Amino acid sequence: MPARGGNWALLGEGSDPIVADVPVVQELVTYYRSIADEIRSEADVLRKIGEGDESQFKGASADAVRKKSGEVASSLLKMSGRYDAIRDALTGYVPELETALDESATALREAEDASAAGARATGMPDPSQGRASDAPPMTADEQGAVDAKHRAAEDARSGADAATARLRRAVDTLNGAGRAAASTIRAAWDDGLHDTLGDKIKAFFSKLLKILVKIFTYIGIALAVLAIIIPGVGMFTFMAAVAASVVLVANIALAGMGEGSWLDVITAAVGLVLVGVGGALTKAVSTLKTAGLTKSMAGFEKNSLAKIQQLQNKRSFQIEKALSARTTPNGVQSALAQVRTIGKDIEKVQDGLAAARTKGTIGGFREKPNWWHPGKALWNDDKGKFRDVFVKGDWRAERLFSVDRQNEMLAMQKEMWTKYGVQIAASPTWHSWAAGGRVVASWGNTIVYGQGLKPTGFGTDQQRLPGYNEAAKTLTHGF
Repeated sequence: MPARGGNWALLGEGSDPIVADVPVVQELVTYYRSIADEIRSEADVLRKIGEGDESQFKGASADAVRKKSGEVASSLLKMSGRYDAIRDALTGYVPELETALDESATALREAEDASAAGARATGMPDPSQGRASDAPPMTADEQGAVDAKHRAAEDARSGADAATARLRRAVDTLNGAGRAAASTIRAAWDDGLHDTLGDKIKAFFSKLLKILVKIFTYIGIALAVLAIIIPGVGMFTFMAAVAASVVLVANIALAGMGEGSWLDVITAAVGLVLVGVGGALTKAVSTLKTAGLTKSMAGFEKNSLAKIQQLQNKRSFQIEKALSARTTPNGVQSALAQVRTIGKDIEKVQDGLAAARTKGTIGGFREKPNWWHPGKALWNDDKGKFRDVFVKGDWRAERLFSVDRQNEMLAMQKEMWTKYGVQIAASPTWHSWAAGGRVVASWGNTIVYGQGLKPTGFGTDQQRLPGYNEAAKTLTHGF
């Protein structure tokens, strides 16, 4: 129930001092009663097993657990007392809460009535106010009016004080009832049942693992968003793979401890498998590119050496021209300028040939560093992608859908054949569809499922789809 309206300031309160929903408390009473009944029912089954009742459980394994069954049954009966205590404490608290709500509402009405009475008293005539010092004594009627106004004002003040006192009694009584209920619940917990060291360690690791799952899940979402803003950054992919691995391991541990769901394990595994598929596709393209560059090297060298020979012949011609006796001074200068230009062209071709031989780069095509080998080369490549987006404004959708390497292989195949006469294999079309589909599936697994269907567990976000918990429980019990 939301806070009640009204001028609570008349009672010295900034807002409704008693905000409570009685039906919700009554639902809690029913809930804890059902838990206690269920625990007692399970304890009764275990007690019968411990006493040798083979109708419940029989066989060699039953004989081995009979003693333990009796011990667990005893512990469960003690535990049911805790929930009985909560039920009884809340059952006794509900009438006090209802009384406090009624009393506080009455106090507010009385305070409002007293305020209205005070306003009326203020408006009553007072012949003594502003009376001249030399005026004759007041008449009996005038004195009666003065006394009537004073009585009305005093009655209003008394009514306001009584209303405030009523509210204070209601709040104090309710607080006392709350302390009594809390004391009853605490006393019921002092039943000799204690968590073992193993239980405490398990609870600690369970809490730690759940925190890790939440942290790395949100890291994965943040990386997915960054990958959309700056597509193709290998370091983001590497970090996403690490986050997915941590989430998977943590979910497996939680499920094994009975604190998690195997549905979360499956979805975490799907996320990691999708990263692996992306890695496999990237590796396949890298292998094709390496083979293509190696195969194209002979043609590239032949083409480059032919260019160098042609340029050297041109340079020789210009040198002979400059040395010719028939050449004018201006012609000599022009020939020498041509010699310098041709020399630079030769150096450029030689540099390209050296890069091809030492770095495996042919005509701007090179093998790019892969994300699963993070290092200086990968970071330098990633910095170029940052510059593409934020400096050049070159945001590339092909990188977003992870098909840039496949597209580059097609362009490389065409150029190697056109320029060097070398036929190389390009990435098949299905690679591109698989790469794009993997990216879309990864978004669905991380964002649509992770944040759209699965509850975060924070605050009231405990369930979004009615069937989610049922599916998770069914899968968990199936394992």
